[in-house]
Amino acid sequence: MRLSSLLKLASALAMTAPLALAADSEAWKTRSIYFVLTDRFAKTNTTDTVACGNLGNYCGGTWKGMEQKLDYIKNLGFDAIWITPIVENTDGGYHGYWAKNIYNLNSNYGSADDLKSLINTAHAKGMYVMVDIVANHMGRDTYEHFTPFNNASYFHDYCVISNYNDQDNVEYCRITSDLPDIKTQDSGVRSAFQNWIKNLVGTYSIDGLRLDTVKHVEKDFWPGFTNAAGVFSVGEVFNGDPAYVGPYQNYMQSLVNFPMYYVITDVYARRASPQTLVNQHNAVSSSFSRPELLGTFLDNHDLVRFLNVNSDWTLLKNALAYTLLARGIPILYGGTEQGYTGGNDPANREDMWRSGWATNGDLYTWIQKAMAAKRAAWGLGDNDHSHLYVTSNAYAFSRAGGKLVVLTTNGGSGTRGTHCFNTNVASGTVFKSVLGSAAYTAGSNGNICVVVSNGQPEILLS
Repeated sequence: MRLSSLLKLASALAMTAPLALAADSEAWKTRSIYFVLTDRFAKTNTTDTVACGNLGNYCGGTWKGMEQKLDYIKNLGFDAIWITPIVENTDGGYHGYWAKNIYNLNSNYGSADDLKSLINTAHAKGMYVMVDIVANHMGRDTYEHFTPFNNASYFHDYCVISNYNDQDNVEYCRITSDLPDIKTQDSGVRSAFQNWIKNLVGTYSIDGLRLDTVKHVEKDFWPGFTNAAGVFSVGEVFNGDPAYVGPYQNYMQSLVNFPMYYVITDVYARRASPQTLVNQHNAVSSSFSRPELLGTFLDNHDLVRFLNVNSDWTLLKNALAYTLLARGIPILYGGTEQGYTGGNDPANREDMWRSGWATNGDLYTWIQKAMAAKRAAWGLGDNDHSHLYVTSNAYAFSRAGGKLVVLTTNGGSGTRGTHCFNTNVASGTVFKSVLGSAAYTAGSNGNICVVVSNGQPEILLS
């Protein structure tokens, strides 16, 4: 079928599709996102909990399986899920990022009815659904096998990125030699993508999008695409420099917060000075128009897990206290709550069923308490993060005008100490721990002295 005919078909479908919830930035900013690698979360037969033997190919996760385990996510304290790309992939694309036909679904995950049922069930539970999409490249195959971009004219001339300091090289060349780079500056390609995403969002009532490989597509592609989608969009710009990533927020509502990710890992896993956390936070404040909308994360499917860098669960909890409760929309990658330790891809893409989706473990129950604190502080959707205290091994901050105070340290298990700092609340204000039984009454200038035992973080609500 010619591209022009496919465009007409997609446009007609879009006109007849039901409207999505179209949750906007204000609706998303208090949400908490659980990231699901669809192939790895749950099989349709959820009683099968034998670990996948080959993480480099399909392991059997489905939308039906995920639907059955939504309460596992909701009870952890998360009210949104981000699922990996849903379109038909070329051989071996278990992860979803190697598109073959953007108009078909990946049958390995299930049917259209399965996907609709998953999303409808999530909505009934008060949960949003964010779908990952790829506009930069197609999968590992030859042009004639792709739909709709089925000949060389829809792709950039062959080259592989050789210089990440050259933006043209980054945008027009392939991220790897076998993934054809789509000519996204072409008006016909843009129209195809815009009609497709409008139809996709409407057909399945999708609430948000995660945009893959954003920096590899020219910036002016994205406003037309996200406007056509009509839902909140979070872009992936895989770079740790706030000055590089920040301008992309002029083209979409949100970005995954890679600039903070690298510093969070350095401070809590490698015991760098917490002052670097403060400095980077301030740099992000200066570089982004809406820093409170950025997606803050600790683990994901492209990076080694925190526990692979440092196996100390106490340090992980400190890092999570920051990630889940600091400024931004928190994103938890499935498996962190089960203590997964995977290294480089695909080892960091462990199946969830090997854990049995246990809900009584130390990390799962700890995260539940942290997320309860987020809800108690009105969802923490504002740009209200206040630095309270920083030393060579400790950092404290407050949110919601002092309603929430968080103290983290990076000494790890076996360390202890007392940390005194001003919370900037009225004298006599009582803070209670959400993690234990401790309580602190603010003195003059809101001063409190928090006792740290065995390196654990403290989360306080007034």
